[in-house]
Amino acid sequence: MVIFSEVFMTTTDFMEEQEVFDLLKKKKTAVWRLRKERGFPDPVLTYPSRYSRKAVMKWIEEGGVNRAV
Repeated sequence: MVIFSEVFMTTTDFMEEQEVFDLLKKKKTAVWRLRKERGFPDPVLTYPSRYSRKAVMKWIEEGGVNRAV
């Protein structure tokens, strides 16, 4: 059974690319490297890039760059 709130995400559920850069204090290339090497979540929308706020915060809570991949 699918819960209605899980299907429809609001704009606040997404982080713009620049918001991710500011939060992590990283540039675009560094965030790309985190995705490839450290398990950082991929964008859920590609143009313009948007990240799931929930996934980003979970990654940080689980140790961010220091977590085991």
